[in-house]
Amino acid sequence: LTMGPKVKAFEQEMADYLKVPYAIAVTNGTIALDLALKVLGVVPGDEVIVPAMTYFSTASAVSYQFATPVFVDIEPISFNLDPDKIADAVGPKTKGIIFIDYGGNPADINKLKHVAQKHNLFILQDAAQSLGGVDFGEPLGAQTTISSMSFHMAKVMTTVEGGMVFVHDANIAKELRIRRNQGESGKYLHS
Repeated sequence: LTMGPKVKAFEQEMADYLKVPYAIAVTNGTIALDLALKVLGVVPGDEVIVPAMTYFSTASAVSYQFATPVFVDIEPISFNLDPDKIADAVGPKTKGIIFIDYGGNPADINKLKHVAQKHNLFILQDAAQSLGGVDFGEPLGAQTTISSMSFHMAKVMTTVEGGMVFVHDANIAKELRIRRNQGESGKYLHS
């Protein structure tokens, strides 16, 4: 049950479903966001743009890094982060953007990626509400280099509690697996 064969099988099934090479199970969606921000290099004093309407964890995970969540307004129809309002919130301390697919409604990923690239920011998909959604024929939840998901009881699919991080990079996946296990990179070896 704790990182055993059933967890590995679940990770593989989710990775296959989302068409992503690596899926790393964690205790919940908030921890998934926390670990994602750590591997993305968010440090004290940084700022991360988040949607003004989201679940608390999206912003609190930024605070766990002793960074500042910067709230940006949402689109009035989709309720997703408004890509056209991000540029006004970018400052010298801005490190990245977290977005959600509100209620499984796809965010405008192409516009978000364009804004992130223009301002040299990472983009993290908080896919807690994305599972089962489809955008341009592809499943929602892994449209960015790193994304996170929740399996809380209030989500589309539940493990009662639980979360997962999805990544496209082997080195990030390795670091996440170490971080989820108290920094243990080998039996009783904590890096």
